[in-house]
Amino acid sequence: MPRKNLLCLNTATIKHSALDQQIRVASACSFGGIGLWADDIKAAISSEQSLAGISRRIKDAGLDVAELCFLGLHDKVAGGDFPRVLGQTEEICRMAQILDCGVVVAVPAMTQDSADVTPEHFHHICKVAATYGVRIGLEFPATACKVNNLAAAWQLVEEARSDNAGLVIDIFHFFLSNSNVEDLARIPAEKILLVHVSDAMDVPAEKLRTYHDYRTFPGQGVIDYDPVFHELRHKDYQGAFSLEIWNQELLRSEAREVARKGYASLNSLVQRERTARKPG
Repeated sequence: MPRKNLLCLNTATIKHSALDQQIRVASACSFGGIGLWADDIKAAISSEQSLAGISRRIKDAGLDVAELCFLGLHDKVAGGDFPRVLGQTEEICRMAQILDCGVVVAVPAMTQDSADVTPEHFHHICKVAATYGVRIGLEFPATACKVNNLAAAWQLVEEARSDNAGLVIDIFHFFLSNSNVEDLARIPAEKILLVHVSDAMDVPAEKLRTYHDYRTFPGQGVIDYDPVFHELRHKDYQGAFSLEIWNQELLRSEAREVARKGYASLNSLVQRERTARKPG
Protein backbone atom coordinates (compact mmCIF):
# COMPACT_ATOMS: atom_id res chain seq x y z
CA MET A 1 0.00 0.00 0.00
CA PRO A 2 1.25 3.54 -0.75
CA ARG A 3 2.41 5.66 2.19
CA LYS A 4 -0.08 8.02 3.84
CA ASN A 5 -0.65 11.26 1.94
CA LEU A 6 1.96 10.38 -0.67
CA LEU A 7 2.99 13.21 -3.01
CA CYS A 8 2.78 11.78 -6.49
CA LEU A 9 3.70 12.93 -10.00
CA ASN A 10 1.07 11.93 -12.52
CA THR A 11 3.15 11.65 -15.68
CA ALA A 12 0.54 13.45 -17.77
CA THR A 13 2.42 16.50 -16.46
CA ILE A 14 5.55 15.40 -18.37
CA LYS A 15 3.84 13.14 -20.92
CA HIS A 16 6.30 14.02 -23.69
CA SER A 17 9.01 12.10 -21.81
CA ALA A 18 9.66 8.38 -22.21
CA LEU A 19 8.85 6.12 -19.27
CA ASP A 20 12.44 5.75 -18.05
CA GLN A 21 12.83 9.53 -17.92
CA GLN A 22 9.48 9.91 -16.14
CA ILE A 23 10.73 7.57 -13.41
CA ARG A 24 14.08 9.37 -13.08
CA VAL A 25 12.45 12.80 -12.96
CA ALA A 26 9.84 11.86 -10.36
CA SER A 27 12.53 10.41 -8.10
CA ALA A 28 14.99 13.27 -8.61
CA CYS A 29 12.34 15.87 -7.78
CA SER A 30 11.48 14.28 -4.41
CA PHE A 31 8.13 12.72 -5.27
CA GLY A 32 7.41 9.55 -3.34
CA GLY A 33 4.94 8.25 -5.88
CA ILE A 34 4.25 8.17 -9.58
CA GLY A 35 1.06 7.97 -11.62
CA LEU A 36 1.63 6.01 -14.81
CA TRP A 37 -0.21 5.80 -18.11
CA ALA A 38 -0.88 2.44 -19.69
CA ASP A 39 0.10 3.65 -23.18
CA ASP A 40 3.54 4.72 -21.92
CA ILE A 41 4.04 1.30 -20.31
CA LYS A 42 2.99 -0.46 -23.51
CA ALA A 43 5.45 1.69 -25.49
CA ALA A 44 8.25 0.67 -23.12
CA ILE A 45 7.28 -2.99 -23.42
CA SER A 46 7.29 -2.72 -27.21
CA SER A 47 10.92 -1.59 -26.97
CA GLU A 48 11.75 -4.90 -25.29
CA GLN A 49 11.39 -3.81 -21.68
CA SER A 50 9.54 -6.22 -19.40
CA LEU A 51 6.79 -5.20 -17.03
CA ALA A 52 8.62 -6.87 -14.16
CA GLY A 53 11.77 -4.93 -15.08
CA ILE A 54 9.82 -1.66 -15.16
CA SER A 55 8.42 -2.45 -11.71
CA ARG A 56 11.93 -3.08 -10.35
CA ARG A 57 13.22 0.22 -11.75
CA ILE A 58 10.35 2.09 -10.09
CA LYS A 59 11.03 0.45 -6.74
CA ASP A 60 14.77 1.05 -7.07
CA ALA A 61 13.98 4.73 -7.65
CA GLY A 62 12.17 4.79 -4.30
CA LEU A 63 8.74 5.31 -5.84
CA ASP A 64 5.31 3.82 -5.21
CA VAL A 65 2.93 3.49 -8.17
CA ALA A 66 -0.06 5.38 -6.78
CA GLU A 67 -2.29 5.14 -9.87
CA LEU A 68 -2.52 3.66 -13.34
CA CYS A 69 -4.41 5.56 -16.05
CA PHE A 70 -6.82 4.86 -17.49
CA LEU A 71 -9.78 2.50 -17.97
CA GLY A 72 -12.47 3.79 -20.34
CA LEU A 73 -15.89 3.05 -18.84
CA HIS A 74 -18.06 3.30 -21.91
CA ASP A 75 -19.58 1.29 -24.73
CA LYS A 76 -19.33 2.55 -28.31
CA VAL A 77 -22.82 1.19 -28.84
CA ALA A 78 -24.92 0.97 -25.67
CA GLY A 79 -24.67 -2.55 -24.28
CA GLY A 80 -22.85 -3.86 -27.33
CA ASP A 81 -19.22 -3.23 -26.51
CA PHE A 82 -19.07 -4.32 -22.89
CA PRO A 83 -16.84 -7.37 -23.57
CA ARG A 84 -14.21 -4.92 -24.85
CA VAL A 85 -14.45 -2.95 -21.61
CA LEU A 86 -14.05 -6.14 -19.58
CA GLY A 87 -11.05 -7.12 -21.71
CA GLN A 88 -9.44 -3.74 -21.13
CA THR A 89 -10.15 -4.10 -17.41
CA GLU A 90 -8.39 -7.46 -17.32
CA GLU A 91 -5.38 -6.09 -19.18
CA ILE A 92 -4.86 -2.94 -17.12
CA CYS A 93 -5.53 -4.63 -13.77
CA ARG A 94 -3.01 -7.37 -14.55
CA MET A 95 -0.54 -4.61 -15.35
CA ALA A 96 -1.38 -2.82 -12.08
CA GLN A 97 -0.86 -5.99 -10.06
CA ILE A 98 2.66 -6.51 -11.43
CA LEU A 99 3.45 -2.83 -10.78
CA ASP A 100 2.13 -3.17 -7.21
CA CYS A 101 -0.38 -0.41 -7.98
CA GLY A 102 -3.63 -0.52 -6.03
CA VAL A 103 -5.71 2.04 -7.97
CA VAL A 104 -6.76 2.06 -11.62
CA VAL A 105 -8.32 5.35 -12.71
CA ALA A 106 -11.56 4.94 -14.68
CA VAL A 107 -13.05 7.60 -16.95
CA PRO A 108 -16.70 7.79 -18.11
CA ALA A 109 -18.00 8.47 -21.62
CA MET A 110 -16.67 11.72 -23.05
CA THR A 111 -18.56 11.84 -26.38
CA GLN A 112 -22.23 11.64 -27.30
CA ASP A 113 -21.70 8.51 -29.43
CA SER A 114 -20.63 6.51 -26.38
CA ALA A 115 -22.76 5.27 -23.50
CA ASP A 116 -21.60 4.98 -19.91
CA VAL A 117 -21.64 1.56 -18.36
CA THR A 118 -24.55 0.78 -16.06
CA PRO A 119 -24.10 0.23 -12.31
CA GLU A 120 -24.44 -3.51 -13.00
CA HIS A 121 -21.66 -3.33 -15.60
CA PHE A 122 -19.51 -1.29 -13.23
CA HIS A 123 -20.03 -3.96 -10.57
CA HIS A 124 -18.73 -6.61 -13.00
CA ILE A 125 -15.73 -4.43 -13.86
CA CYS A 126 -14.89 -4.07 -10.17
CA LYS A 127 -15.31 -7.81 -9.68
CA VAL A 128 -12.64 -8.44 -12.34
CA ALA A 129 -10.37 -5.84 -10.70
CA ALA A 130 -10.81 -7.48 -7.30
CA THR A 131 -9.26 -10.72 -8.58
CA TYR A 132 -6.05 -8.72 -9.07
CA GLY A 133 -6.26 -6.90 -5.74
CA VAL A 134 -7.00 -3.61 -7.52
CA ARG A 135 -9.48 -0.84 -6.75
CA ILE A 136 -11.26 1.15 -9.47
CA GLY A 137 -11.22 4.92 -8.92
CA LEU A 138 -13.90 6.72 -10.94
CA GLU A 139 -12.97 10.21 -12.09
CA PHE A 140 -15.62 12.77 -13.10
CA PRO A 141 -14.29 15.05 -15.85
CA ALA A 142 -16.44 18.18 -16.07
CA THR A 143 -16.43 17.67 -19.84
CA ALA A 144 -17.91 14.15 -19.70
CA CYS A 145 -21.37 13.54 -21.14
CA LYS A 146 -23.25 12.49 -18.00
CA VAL A 147 -20.92 11.48 -15.18
CA ASN A 148 -19.52 15.00 -15.05
CA ASN A 149 -19.78 16.02 -11.40
CA LEU A 150 -19.20 14.54 -7.97
CA ALA A 151 -22.85 13.71 -7.29
CA ALA A 152 -23.24 11.76 -10.55
CA ALA A 153 -19.98 9.87 -10.00
CA TRP A 154 -20.89 8.95 -6.43
CA GLN A 155 -24.30 7.71 -7.58
CA LEU A 156 -22.65 5.29 -10.03
CA VAL A 157 -20.17 4.06 -7.41
CA GLU A 158 -22.86 3.69 -4.77
CA GLU A 159 -25.25 1.82 -7.05
CA ALA A 160 -22.51 -0.55 -8.21
CA ARG A 161 -22.22 -1.86 -4.62
CA SER A 162 -18.61 -2.96 -4.96
CA ASP A 163 -16.19 -2.85 -2.04
CA ASN A 164 -13.26 -1.98 -4.34
CA ALA A 165 -15.04 0.88 -6.16
CA GLY A 166 -14.29 4.47 -5.19
CA LEU A 167 -13.70 7.98 -6.47
CA VAL A 168 -10.85 10.08 -7.80
CA ILE A 169 -11.36 13.67 -6.68
CA ASP A 170 -9.77 15.83 -9.36
CA ILE A 171 -9.77 19.33 -7.87
CA PHE A 172 -9.68 21.01 -11.30
CA HIS A 173 -12.82 19.12 -12.37
CA PHE A 174 -14.42 19.59 -8.95
CA PHE A 175 -14.04 23.34 -9.52
CA LEU A 176 -15.08 23.32 -13.18
CA SER A 177 -18.14 21.09 -12.62
CA ASN A 178 -19.42 23.26 -9.76
CA SER A 179 -19.44 20.22 -7.49
CA ASN A 180 -20.03 21.07 -3.85
CA VAL A 181 -18.46 20.23 -0.52
CA GLU A 182 -21.80 19.09 0.87
CA ASP A 183 -21.73 16.17 -1.57
CA LEU A 184 -18.10 15.46 -0.67
CA ALA A 185 -19.05 15.37 3.02
CA ARG A 186 -21.51 12.53 2.37
CA ILE A 187 -18.87 10.25 0.85
CA PRO A 188 -17.17 7.79 3.22
CA ALA A 189 -13.44 8.44 3.62
CA GLU A 190 -12.53 4.95 2.41
CA LYS A 191 -14.27 5.64 -0.91
CA ILE A 192 -11.91 8.50 -1.79
CA LEU A 193 -9.05 6.63 -3.43
CA LEU A 194 -6.98 9.45 -4.90
CA VAL A 195 -6.84 13.25 -5.22
CA HIS A 196 -5.61 14.89 -8.44
CA VAL A 197 -4.26 18.40 -7.96
CA SER A 198 -3.81 21.24 -10.44
CA ASP A 199 -5.01 24.82 -10.65
CA ALA A 200 -7.08 26.74 -13.21
CA MET A 201 -5.93 29.91 -14.91
CA ASP A 202 -8.17 32.99 -14.75
CA VAL A 203 -9.91 32.48 -18.10
CA PRO A 204 -13.58 31.92 -19.06
CA ALA A 205 -14.98 28.49 -18.19
CA GLU A 206 -15.49 27.74 -21.89
CA LYS A 207 -11.73 27.80 -22.39
CA LEU A 208 -11.17 25.57 -19.38
CA ARG A 209 -13.68 23.09 -20.81
CA THR A 210 -12.26 23.13 -24.32
CA TYR A 211 -8.51 23.07 -23.87
CA HIS A 212 -6.01 21.48 -21.54
CA ASP A 213 -3.70 24.47 -21.82
CA TYR A 214 -5.23 26.55 -19.02
CA ARG A 215 -4.22 24.37 -16.09
CA THR A 216 -1.31 25.47 -13.97
CA PHE A 217 0.65 24.73 -10.78
CA PRO A 218 -1.29 24.56 -7.50
CA GLY A 219 -1.58 27.99 -5.92
CA GLN A 220 -0.94 29.87 -9.18
CA GLY A 221 -4.55 30.00 -10.38
CA VAL A 222 -8.06 30.82 -9.19
CA ILE A 223 -9.13 27.65 -7.35
CA ASP A 224 -9.89 27.93 -3.65
CA TYR A 225 -8.57 24.64 -2.25
CA ASP A 226 -9.59 25.32 1.34
CA PRO A 227 -13.13 23.85 1.33
CA VAL A 228 -12.05 20.56 -0.27
CA PHE A 229 -8.91 20.21 1.81
CA HIS A 230 -10.81 21.07 4.97
CA GLU A 231 -13.22 18.21 4.27
CA LEU A 232 -10.39 15.81 3.39
CA ARG A 233 -8.67 16.76 6.62
CA HIS A 234 -11.90 16.21 8.53
CA LYS A 235 -12.15 12.72 7.01
CA ASP A 236 -8.47 12.01 7.76
CA TYR A 237 -7.90 11.22 4.08
CA GLN A 238 -5.12 8.63 3.79
CA GLY A 239 -4.42 8.50 0.04
CA ALA A 240 -2.08 10.18 -2.42
CA PHE A 241 -2.10 13.75 -3.70
CA SER A 242 -1.19 13.45 -7.37
CA LEU A 243 0.02 16.42 -9.41
CA GLU A 244 -1.71 16.22 -12.80
CA ILE A 245 -1.30 19.30 -14.99
CA TRP A 246 -2.42 18.98 -18.59
CA ASN A 247 -0.74 21.90 -20.34
CA GLN A 248 0.85 21.93 -23.77
CA GLU A 249 3.25 24.72 -22.87
CA LEU A 250 4.61 22.68 -19.97
CA LEU A 251 5.00 19.68 -22.25
CA ARG A 252 7.36 21.80 -24.38
CA SER A 253 9.41 22.67 -21.28
CA GLU A 254 12.22 20.71 -19.69
CA ALA A 255 10.65 17.83 -17.75
CA ARG A 256 12.78 18.07 -14.62
CA GLU A 257 12.15 21.79 -14.21
CA VAL A 258 8.39 21.27 -14.60
CA ALA A 259 8.44 18.49 -12.02
CA ARG A 260 10.61 20.52 -9.64
CA LYS A 261 8.20 23.46 -9.72
CA GLY A 262 5.27 21.06 -9.50
CA TYR A 263 6.64 19.36 -6.40
CA ALA A 264 7.36 22.68 -4.69
CA SER A 265 3.84 23.97 -5.31
CA LEU A 266 2.12 20.71 -4.33
CA ASN A 267 4.25 20.25 -1.24
CA SER A 268 3.59 23.83 -0.12
CA LEU A 269 -0.16 23.28 -0.45
CA VAL A 270 -0.17 19.96 1.39
CA GLN A 271 2.17 21.15 4.15
CA ARG A 272 -0.11 24.12 4.77
CA GLU A 273 -3.02 21.74 5.19
CA ARG A 274 -1.08 19.41 7.46
CA THR A 275 -0.31 22.24 9.85
CA ALA A 276 -3.87 23.56 9.86
CA ARG A 277 -5.81 23.00 13.05
CA LYS A 278 -8.15 20.00 12.85
CA PRO A 279 -11.77 21.02 13.35
CA GLY A 280 -13.06 20.37 16.84
